[in-house]
Amino acid sequence: MTQSQKCLTLVTNLPANQSYIIKKISTLVTVEHIDKRQDNVFDVVCPADTMLTPELRQCLYRLHIDFALQDNIRPVKKLFISDMDSTIVIGETIDEIAEVLGIRDEISAITAAAMRGELDFEAALAQRLALLKGIKKETIASIAERTKTTPGADNLLNELNRLNIYSCLISGGFTLFTERVSRQLGFQQHIANRFSYDGDNRLDGTWVGELISATVKERTLITLAKDKQISLAETIAIGDGANDQRMINRAGLGIAFYGKPLLRQSAQAEIHSGTIDNLLWFL
Repeated sequence: MTQSQKCLTLVTNLPANQSYIIKKISTLVTVEHIDKRQDNVFDVVCPADTMLTPELRQCLYRLHIDFALQDNIRPVKKLFISDMDSTIVIGETIDEIAEVLGIRDEISAITAAAMRGELDFEAALAQRLALLKGIKKETIASIAERTKTTPGADNLLNELNRLNIYSCLISGGFTLFTERVSRQLGFQQHIANRFSYDGDNRLDGTWVGELISATVKERTLITLAKDKQISLAETIAIGDGANDQRMINRAGLGIAFYGKPLLRQSAQAEIHSGTIDNLLWFL
């Protein structure tokens, strides 16, 4: 095995025969060698020019296989940065707030358009916050306490911490949620937007400080790596939406987690069938 080879890691999430899977993908990938790591996980060593073509992605989707295409010889990862909504937690937290006001459908439609890249993120957030104006801070805090983490998140963070991989939760959502989730799971750092309140501690329809945009997420990855003297090749980023694309494309290992179509087109790794801790097989 040489430096120039690629490694396509496959994690099967349904009972499957290895020979059947290889037969299916061998028409799309030149298979040079196979390393079976356990019954449902194996590495396919392939030429350096191997690409995740649309045809290969579709084949892996149909087989319910999570995957990552990386250099066969690659550095140990030292930094993990993750989106929160619909990645580390189930659903979109701002939609949960909207539920209290009975406007979930209206808010969800704006959220979905932004995550697909069809609506500017700042404009989408401004629209949603205007609709949420007047809700009490204590109500939001109560909703935050009920936030459910995605299956496998506990195991993922426990293992990353055991491996001494620095972790940062970053979100276009809000600090009332990231603070609680990062504390629960063991993230070392969290970054998110901040609500603005009126004199009665109710949302005033705006936010405070810099908006956590796609550019800010990418910049945070780069800055954290630089501050900790970590190369970008030693970083991991995961998310689900258009707002995560820049940081995922910049990271050494960038993963689309049940990603929106725009993100799935470019990510070199995808978890689309199994739980988020399948990421650990890609390290």
